Order: sequence, then structure tokens, then C-alpha cells
Amino acid sequence: MITKVFGPPGTGKTTFLLDVVEQELAAGTSPMNIGYFAFTRKAATEARDRGAKKFPHLDTKTDFPWFRTLHSLAYHCLGAGSDDLMSGSDYAIFAKETGLAVTTSPETGEEFIVKGDNAILNEINLARIRGVDLRTHYNKSEMDIEWFYFEFVERAFRRFKAAHMLMDFTDLIERLLEQTERLPSLNVLIVDEAQDMSRLQWNLVKALESKADRTFIAGDDDQAVFTWAGADVQSFLSHEGEVKILEHSYRVPAKVHALADKIVNRIQNRQPKTWTPREEEGEIHYYEHFEHIDISEGEWLIMAPTNYMLNDLHEWIKSQGLLFERHGHRSIADSVVTAVVGWERLRKGGEINFEVLQKVYKGLPADSVKRGFKSLKTAEPDQMYSMQNLKDNHGLLTDVIWHEALTKIAEESRDYLISVLKRGTKLTDRAPIQLSTIHGAKGGEADNVLLLTDLSPKFAKDYAKNADDINRLLYVGVTRTRQTLHIVLPKNEQKGFRL
Repeated sequence: MITKVFGPPGTGKTTFLLDVVEQELAAGTSPMNIGYFAFTRKAATEARDRGAKKFPHLDTKTDFPWFRTLHSLAYHCLGAGSDDLMSGSDYAIFAKETGLAVTTSPETGEEFIVKGDNAILNEINLARIRGVDLRTHYNKSEMDIEWFYFEFVERAFRRFKAAHMLMDFTDLIERLLEQTERLPSLNVLIVDEAQDMSRLQWNLVKALESKADRTFIAGDDDQAVFTWAGADVQSFLSHEGEVKILEHSYRVPAKVHALADKIVNRIQNRQPKTWTPREEEGEIHYYEHFEHIDISEGEWLIMAPTNYMLNDLHEWIKSQGLLFERHGHRSIADSVVTAVVGWERLRKGGEINFEVLQKVYKGLPADSVKRGFKSLKTAEPDQMYSMQNLKDNHGLLTDVIWHEALTKIAEESRDYLISVLKRGTKLTDRAPIQLSTIHGAKGGEADNVLLLTDLSPKFAKDYAKNADDINRLLYVGVTRTRQTLHIVLPKNEQKGFRL
């Protein structure tokens, strides 16, 4: 039995799947025989933790072995270890040997593997996960690189990995597909975020499905905004199975739903769906410029199609003394907040631990601490410290207000902090304003959504070639709204989202 679950924005797709897990456990299905595979580790972990909470006799670490991402599944089934995978130093050696500039970062949601970032390597990987011949992919990529060099890098990378017996992120799934006998046989297979999976991942899903009794595959093709990164929405649409559509949104208000419906019906290649909004009407407002919007109150999600378009917004919000986050990073560094809060705690007669004290002393100039004490060699890591103790035993010479004391903090940061505090904002509170690209905000929501509708030159060009992808992006942006949608109209109608 195969069920395809389509979940429009805010309709509770994840809740539906978690209910399936609970029902299976209540019916006596062993958690060892339930597989829950998601595009992100966060989604798989949430499902596992909810199952364990509902059935407290189960252990999250041992009783739910198949609640993972597909790459984590491959890592586990192959018996791979960290030494089998390309590390940052391995990429550095390869870069030196080939003359490439390669940066590295942890692969999103996967703590066990490093991603090598290079334009050529990225295109080679796209060809692999899309299942496309390398030359065919190169001809479509419009890269300003000669074919012979592109092919040289691909061949050199394969040889490097073979010579050092190493795998990269994509190798994990490719190797497991060559050894499908290692896959678990499951009573229940659940696949979440299906619209974001690549063709290579779909091949693995089909192999898992062939060994499962019951399969639930869930996603929303209308929210497939990662086709540029290899997501294969067509495999989701064409996959066999009984279709179930979740029909009521607990997020999107009526007016926003009407706009979203208008946008989504422009998408040519999609699963038709009918879903209803919340009872609340909601509001939509249009503006010529974002500076005309008052964002000083309430919760906000502010989005643009591309990251550089957020730069002006970033400075505008900062100039108002508002606390915000951009892609998960607070507008004030955590170390600065710790120093300021710690210092003011000392001034009020409180105590701080050694870790906070280190950040405080780092913010103090040399003339505020006696010679020889700035490095805190006289302090013990397991002790607590008061202002008087620091003056008596650790060379502290001042107790003035934080912005006069912590002058090693950059003046611009101090001025911004002062303006934030003047608004009565607590530095330790969650930032009420989130800045993100639309891609980065997928899955997010807020009472107030501010959406920039200008498009980058590339996206504007893509409108003519693939309007479906651009309309999906606009649809995702609009449907993050719980109450009020604020739309900043494009400067040039021909180079913006078509509303």
C-alpha cells in the first residue's frame, strides 16, 4: 500500500505523519520496523522524539534506528566511519593538487560529513544526483569553463577518492544503491519533504519501498523551490500511490489564501489541490518601498528572493535599534551580549562564572585592568566572581556603566546596543524579526510577513524559461503569513514577481 500525502502550507503534514507513527506504535508495530526518512535531520529527529514521548518505555537512541535522513541511512547501512569520508583536510589536498579553490563546511543537517564548495565540483555533483550524463549536464549548465577542464576535474576527483579510499556525500547513496541487500525490510516506510529529494534519493526511496509493507510519501509539489539544487519534483508527481490531500490550513488567513490560490494556479505542472484557509480574514498591504512599513511591533519574517537583496533591509532595521536575526545569526554577537549582560550583573551586585568573565575582560581596555591581570591567570575556572572580588584579587580598576567600560567592543556595536536597550528590549530575548531568503524560510511562519518582490537578473531571466519555479517561490513566500502580508512592489514590473 502506497499513500501520497500532499500538504499545502500550514495544513499539518508533519503532524499527520507523526500521527501515523503513533498509530503504528499503538497497533503494536515495533519502532525497529518503522522508517521515517526526511530531507532534513531536524524533521526525522522530531518524529523520533514524539514517538518516544508518546511511548515512554521506548528509548530514542536504540528503539528508533530508522528515523534518519537518507544520507544518514546510507552511512549507517554501509558501516561507514568518519575516516571513510572526505574531510576538510582531504579537500584541501585535492584543491592543491588540481589548482582549484575549494572551501568546506558541514553538510546541512549532517554532522558526520563535510561539503566541498567549488563551482565545478558543485556542477559535477548536480549531474550525479540528477542522473544526467556529464557532457549533457555541462552543455546545459552555461558554465564559462572549457569542457576539457571540467572533465579533468571530474576525473581527478574520482581518482583522488579512489586512491585514498574515500567517499563524498553523494557516494554514500550511490554505494548503497549498489548494495541494496543492506537496506532494512520495514513494516512502515514514511518519507517526508518528498518535493526536495533528488532523483538519486528517489532511487533509494524506491528500493526501500520494495521491502516495505506500507508506504507514506509526503510533501507539497507547489513548495518545490530547490529544483536548482537538484530536487526532482516530477518524480514525486509521477510516483504511484493513493493520493491524500490535507485540506485545511491552520496558518494562512483568507485574504492571503486567495492571493496564494491565484499564484499557484499559474503553475502548469502540479497536483491539483483544494484547501481552505483559517477563518480569520487577515490583511494584505502593498508598498512602493520597505521604509514605509512600521516593523517596530510584533513578530516579523522578512524575505527576499536572494540574499544580497536583504542588505539594505539589514542596515535599515539596525538603524532603528531593532533586534533581529539573519539566517539564524543574531544582529548582536552572542559573545557581546554575554559580556554586556555579565558586566551589568556585576554592577548590580551579582556574580558571574569564569566563562562569562573571560568575555567581560576581553571587552575591557588595558587601562581598566592592572598590568598582568588581563589574561585572568589569577582566576580559577570553577569559581564565581563578584565586582568586589575582581577589584580585590584580579586587577579590575573600573565599575562604570557597560558602554563606558567595555570599550574594546566596537563603537558601532555599542551605539547599536544602546539604541536597542533604549527601546526596552531584553538582549537575551528571542529576536522578533527574522531576515531570510525565501528558500531559507521554507517551513517558517510569522504573524507579519514582509516580502520583497524584486527578482535578481538570473531569476528574472528564468521566468521566461521556467515560470513554474518562480511561481512556486512566490507561493512559498506569501504562504508564510499567519495574519498580515506586507508586499513591497518591484521597482520594475518586468523584473519582479508577477502578482
